[in-house]
Amino acid sequence: MTGLYIHIPFCVKKCKYCDFNSYSGCESLYEDYFMCLEKEIEKYEDVLFDTVYIGGGTPTVPPNYLLIGLIEKIKNKTEDCEITVECNPGTVMLTDFENLKSVGVNRISMGLQSADDEELEILGRVHSFSDFEESFKNARKAGFDNISLDIMFGLPEQNMEKLQRTLAEAVKFGAEHISCYCLKIEKGTPFYNMKLNLPDDDMSADMYDFCVSFLEENGYKRYEISNFAKNGKASRHNRKYWLMEEYVGIGAGAHSFLGDKRFSKIKNVKDYISAVKNGNDAVEELNPVGIQEKMSEFVFLGFRMTNGINEANFEKMFNRNIFDVYGDELKKYLDMGVMERKCGRIYIKPQFLYVSNNILSDFV
Repeated sequence: MTGLYIHIPFCVKKCKYCDFNSYSGCESLYEDYFMCLEKEIEKYEDVLFDTVYIGGGTPTVPPNYLLIGLIEKIKNKTEDCEITVECNPGTVMLTDFENLKSVGVNRISMGLQSADDEELEILGRVHSFSDFEESFKNARKAGFDNISLDIMFGLPEQNMEKLQRTLAEAVKFGAEHISCYCLKIEKGTPFYNMKLNLPDDDMSADMYDFCVSFLEENGYKRYEISNFAKNGKASRHNRKYWLMEEYVGIGAGAHSFLGDKRFSKIKNVKDYISAVKNGNDAVEELNPVGIQEKMSEFVFLGFRMTNGINEANFEKMFNRNIFDVYGDELKKYLDMGVMERKCGRIYIKPQFLYVSNNILSDFV
């Protein structure tokens, strides 16, 4: 079946590192924007979704009734569905969690980022660690037994001790899923023009290695470069991206992958609303995906996962043996001991996953 991603581009304020399509101070657009999302969903009357991911931005910033109404519009289009809602601490109350639970949301993704208040302030986050504690406890009180936490490392002024505390706190709370991302300084963000005291590449690599070892020691299995989960709690929706399964994206700037094409919606929120209100599809960019590009993406995305690529799946999808297409590249890394081939799968060895982008560039 198909995945559904819904983009809510609204935030309390923009974090200093964020280059996502998100905006603050847009309260006057909330009602029209959610009306447009519902209008877009109606176009997929013959599609069943088995995963729904509502991200942003911060989906819990607009009034809760708008989000609840949107989810109710989706429910009759789902089957055995994982429904995830992103939230940031301090933007959602106990009653909000209870309302989300009542309409079928069964997974919460919470942006912790750090357990250190100084680091949170440097990042420009709107919450403190105590806000996170309250939000997490409220999610549990509302009955959520599948909560994911986002954590960042490689932060300005960060040392190993601060990272260790953040991970220890995340584990102490017992979240079912933890994502660990290294801070990237993106052009156009406030951080890009600031002089920051960042850990060097070696320290960032050491921090990543610590994340892996600490989380695995505490029962979290790494299943993708940045993602760790307790047994049975891997993100079903995100796996669709890495396995090249189909997904629909609605909302400003949202991306879709259907059949032989990728397309994205208009990024500007006002222009997106105007287009949908006028009955247009709001597509800003449409790209056909050829067979060579599909094969390249299958390899590039598949190698992000710890269990790598299934050779039989490649042949079933493309009617080609993977070694007939990428034999030279695969043999190179197999001979180097960077990759391993076992039981019909090829995967990057765990110790090389953090530098896998250098490896995967050969397959693009």
